[in-house]
Amino acid sequence: MKLHSRGYTIFFATLVASLALAIGLAIYDLTVRTLSLSGVTAQSQYAIYAADTGAECALYWDSKYPGGSGSMFATSSGSSAAGLATHCNGVDIRTATAPTNFAVVSGSNYATTTFFMQFPSQTYNSASIAPCAKVEVGKYLRDDRTFTVILSHGYNNGCGTSGANRVERILRVYY
Repeated sequence: MKLHSRGYTIFFATLVASLALAIGLAIYDLTVRTLSLSGVTAQSQYAIYAADTGAECALYWDSKYPGGSGSMFATSSGSSAAGLATHCNGVDIRTATAPTNFAVVSGSNYATTTFFMQFPSQTYNSASIAPCAKVEVGKYLRDDRTFTVILSHGYNNGCGTSGANRVERILRVYY
C-alpha cells in the first residue's frame, strides 16, 4: 500500500498551490481594474463639475441681465449685452483668453453664443490638470416665444487638447 500513496502528497500540495496562485492572481487583477476605474471616475468628476459650473454661469447671466429686460446672450435679432462685464468663476468670460471666446452666430430665428471657462490648474496623481467648459447658449424664436437651450461641455483637462485620458461630460438645459 505504500507504493500507491507516495505521489498523492505531492499531487495534493501542487493542487493546493495552484489554487492559491489562481486566487491570488484573480485578486490582483480585480485590484488593478478597481484602481483604473477609480482614476477614470475622478477624471469624470472634474469634467462633470466643469460642465455644471458652465451651465450655472449661463443660467445666472441669462436671468440676471443688468441691462434691463431681455437676456445677456444674443437673440435672433442679434442683440446682446456687448459692453457689459460678465464674471464667472472670477474671470470675465467676454475677455478671457480662450479659443474664440464669446462668439455669436445668429440667423433669422436663432442665435447661439459660445464662450469658454478655464478653471485653475490642479494636481491629481502628480499630474497637472486644468478643467474647462465650453458653453453654448442657444436662443430660438418659435411661435412668438423664445426658447433657450444651454449645452455645457465639461472637460477634465483643457478645452483645446485631446488625448486618450481626456474625459468630456455634457449637460443640457432647456427652458
